[in-house]
Amino acid sequence: MIRLIQNELYKTFRLKKMYIFIAILIIHACMTVYFYQSGGEWKSVIVTPNGQSLPLALINSMAQFMTIFIPVYVADLITGDIKAGTFKLTLLRPVGRIEWLNAKIASLFVFILVLVVLSLAAEYAIGTLSFGWGKYTFYAGEKYTGAEGVWLTLGLTFSMLLPYMACGMIVVLFAVMATNISTTIGLSIGILTAAQSLNAFEKIKPYSVVNHMYYFHEIVLKATWDAVFQNTAIIAAYIVLFYAASALIIKKKDLIQ
Repeated sequence: MIRLIQNELYKTFRLKKMYIFIAILIIHACMTVYFYQSGGEWKSVIVTPNGQSLPLALINSMAQFMTIFIPVYVADLITGDIKAGTFKLTLLRPVGRIEWLNAKIASLFVFILVLVVLSLAAEYAIGTLSFGWGKYTFYAGEKYTGAEGVWLTLGLTFSMLLPYMACGMIVVLFAVMATNISTTIGLSIGILTAAQSLNAFEKIKPYSVVNHMYYFHEIVLKATWDAVFQNTAIIAAYIVLFYAASALIIKKKDLIQ
């Protein structure tokens, strides 16, 4: 199992897609700073221009990219593997289908983690080079000292791994069902985009994965422990249920195609 995960991670870091995604995130941060310095409506995004505040100013925008990056990556990771016959070759070794699926999910987690970490580091660097580090971190109308601001930024940023993985598990289900990469990408992006409309319904909004991808960090920051636990349980339920469905389908997957 460990060697299987290592092999998946090796393939992940060889993918050009991941580096293209990282470049897009860096360009987005640079463009945000540039348009802020040029004036206009971008001042509503960067409320406090300093290096330590920029990552929190851009934390919501990460979800927009993840709804595209995750489907594209998972489609290549799983659907591409099945269609190319690599899945069948893997099973010729002493590897079970669930082990194969678990290795893919571990690779997905590392992919998301790398994007989050490198994006955070780039935003700190771009913000500091553009505005200077600053004396305080400002977020949601509150002021934090340097150390407090860094810990807050790390905590809120890494809390988003949970909803991103929930999104990933939804896409994994589509990937094991689909017969080609285009179907996985199109279906996933279409459903995730359509799910954003659920935010208009207050009773449904708390149960929307897409809503959590945008606002879970705010729940962690402002809500009571009960609210944090409740929302975490909802996201965890998505992960467990979609993992169980994916595992059931992959067990029954017909490899004679």
